[in-house]
Amino acid sequence: MTRRRHPVWPFVIGFTLTVAFSAATSLVNQAPATGCPGNADEITVAAGYDDSMDRTQRGVVNAWNDQGHTARYVEISRIPDEARAEMAATDQDGACPYDVLILDVAHLAEFVANGYASPVELPHQAFMAKSVAAGRIDGTQYGVPFAADVPLAYSIGATDTLVSRIWGDGTTGGKPPGRALTQLADYEGAMVNLVEAIGPGVVPLLSDPGDMPGGADLREVVGPRLEAWREALKTGLIDGGSLDHSESDTLRAFRSARPSAPMVMRHWPSVFRSLWLDGRFRDADGKLTFSYRPLPRGGVLGGSVLVISPKTRNRAAAERLVEHLTTPAVQARLFACGSYAPVLAAAYEVREYETRQFTEALTCLRGDAEQPESLVAEFGDFALTVRRAMDGALLRPQVPYYSRLSEVFRACALTVLRSAAPREAAFYDEFADRLRAAAAGRLPGGDSNCG
Repeated sequence: MTRRRHPVWPFVIGFTLTVAFSAATSLVNQAPATGCPGNADEITVAAGYDDSMDRTQRGVVNAWNDQGHTARYVEISRIPDEARAEMAATDQDGACPYDVLILDVAHLAEFVANGYASPVELPHQAFMAKSVAAGRIDGTQYGVPFAADVPLAYSIGATDTLVSRIWGDGTTGGKPPGRALTQLADYEGAMVNLVEAIGPGVVPLLSDPGDMPGGADLREVVGPRLEAWREALKTGLIDGGSLDHSESDTLRAFRSARPSAPMVMRHWPSVFRSLWLDGRFRDADGKLTFSYRPLPRGGVLGGSVLVISPKTRNRAAAERLVEHLTTPAVQARLFACGSYAPVLAAAYEVREYETRQFTEALTCLRGDAEQPESLVAEFGDFALTVRRAMDGALLRPQVPYYSRLSEVFRACALTVLRSAAPREAAFYDEFADRLRAAAAGRLPGGDSNCG
């Protein structure tokens, strides 16, 4: 696909400056861009990558037209950090911006602090509360909820005890049967997994850049659960391959395994459809051979928000596109066809799709099955589970230098998981020092016991 390319180096330099300077600079760059090449009546929508089964997200954007305006979906990169950097650089370097960004919720605070996101009004009041909160920074709405994401535990066999041991209260006792698959390769997915491993207490601990925890507090909150996971990896309760797994690796391992013991996979709702339509995961009577449930203490809220650039060439058209993408019919289509978890409660009510004439969504669910209504009913049960998981979801720390904070946190935490023995107090003191530097936007020192 042809797209405008812009250097990433301005973002790297700007990211090392203070938030105050970035905010001041943004005041100079609020005017809409003019003189940009291309179709002035086309709204450009930048996204990381649409990896849905039938490119549904791309389809609903490119199909939009309204009052003489059209939209064009621009894919940047499968790698979230690369997508984030180019989105920021495009707005920062004074060139023609993307009009609307489909931005990972984890990066919204960074974009707000640097002036790459403008305040928005929600086009309606039907959004789920957690998704609205993910798009709000310091009391102001900057992101309109677009797609939600919250992990589930997908299981083969009886895994209640295993799930409780890995993601629940961590009670001790004999080793339960089975093994768990998760994602601990060094990328943002590992940070999400680590927050879920540690539990809700770690989020407020990292949410104030000016008051990062000291070593003792960090060790008290983080240490016990990291040690529990270190031991689980050592004994094989968590599959050792998880240390090198991203989402695709975990799904591949789950699909290819023929377990003689129970198995559980931590993954997003997006993988349900590929398992659900795979005949290998049904028995002779056509019943599903896997189950799914929310994580016991809540999973980390993922997903994306729609952000309008302060320099968009046509604010009114961008707002109309955002409103269209968050209508119940479009959200239902994204869910049923593309596995994007909705941000509207109405889109989870699969049994009402017929009454509400969500025909595109129903077509995706029914396909050419001999008993299409049984598939609709199965997907309806799945939708209710995802909706329940959303209610218990955890927000990541909403801080301007979140990406740097995440990088440092997971480097130190993964060092614990890979260690031969428990880490002492001095390690957590260094861990805390590096977090303080990262939260302030500084590069931590070179030599470190973390990583």
